[in-house]
Amino acid sequence: MSVSPEYLEQLVLDEIAGVITPEDSATLKNILAQDPEALAIRNDLYAEYGNNPVLDRLPETLTVDMVWERVREKKRRRMLTVLSIAASVLVLLGAYLLFAPAGSEHAMAAVSREVTLEMPDGEVVQLGAAVQQVGNVVLRNDSNRLSYTGGEGRASLVVPAGKEYTIILADGSTVQLNAGSKMTFPMAFDDISREIRINGEAYVKVAKDAARPFIVHVANGAIEVLGTEFNVNTYGKVTVSLVSGAVRMRTGDDSLLLHPGFAVCYNPGTKLTEAPFEAEDVLAWRSGVFLFSDTTLTALAGLISRWYGVEVVNDTPAAGDRRFSGAMDRNKPITSFLEGLKFMGRLEYYFDKDSVLHLK
Repeated sequence: MSVSPEYLEQLVLDEIAGVITPEDSATLKNILAQDPEALAIRNDLYAEYGNNPVLDRLPETLTVDMVWERVREKKRRRMLTVLSIAASVLVLLGAYLLFAPAGSEHAMAAVSREVTLEMPDGEVVQLGAAVQQVGNVVLRNDSNRLSYTGGEGRASLVVPAGKEYTIILADGSTVQLNAGSKMTFPMAFDDISREIRINGEAYVKVAKDAARPFIVHVANGAIEVLGTEFNVNTYGKVTVSLVSGAVRMRTGDDSLLLHPGFAVCYNPGTKLTEAPFEAEDVLAWRSGVFLFSDTTLTALAGLISRWYGVEVVNDTPAAGDRRFSGAMDRNKPITSFLEGLKFMGRLEYYFDKDSVLHLK
């Protein structure tokens, strides 16, 4: 055959998805006209995936064009070798539709821990009831969104793996915390400043108050805020992504004024610099979707554990550097995501009697 099978299959998949460029379409037609083997491969792909129900049932907010544009942006051509169009969409959507085994023992990851609030006096309160009174503090929980009245001193909100939670602070600012995150904050702010500390990931929408700067403390630094919206991620390196307004990132010996649409990633020993970020990718977790790209199996195991709230063991350490790109949807069963990867031949998995997930 005059071209590599991988390149031919990519062209055909683009054609099936309806996103092939005019130049690639002309190239494909030329190849098919000259090579009977290439034509046979194209016919086989069309027979299997030409009328794929997954593509027909994509939600309006995530069209086929958007899916394949994301594939190009992430430069995933190297992984689309013998993958079907269905499998490619499964990776990108985290097995959005194709696999949904009903009645599975692990259809929804069981998360035993609850979101908790550690009060200033050390009392730990599980947040679940619509209205709870703890001393002189009244807690109101509405669809994983906490507001409160009363209280003084510093409290800590802890969001376990597999959960996400939003809190409205005393000044009206809102903080949405991702899974495996913790925020320490004063029940009431003083007249000088508003300061909180975040470990994990959070989306912060700050209420405007020119007289009291809003400061978010993170590992080895602080973020000084006016009225603004931004995302802060401290799972690994500290990354601040500014949606609107203005923030200043300060470290021990450096500072940077961040502009909307830009992010800064703090690496100890290097100068702070900003770079554009894709808001759709960075903020997808707020809608229950986590996008990952070129991620090792070792790192993916940690992501699955935090995102779904399950213990994960890699039974094949030698494969820890194998890389994956795709998405996890917390609103779908964990088995949907795992079956998508299994379908592509990327990994095998099983749950043991203790509900520990094993990857191999």
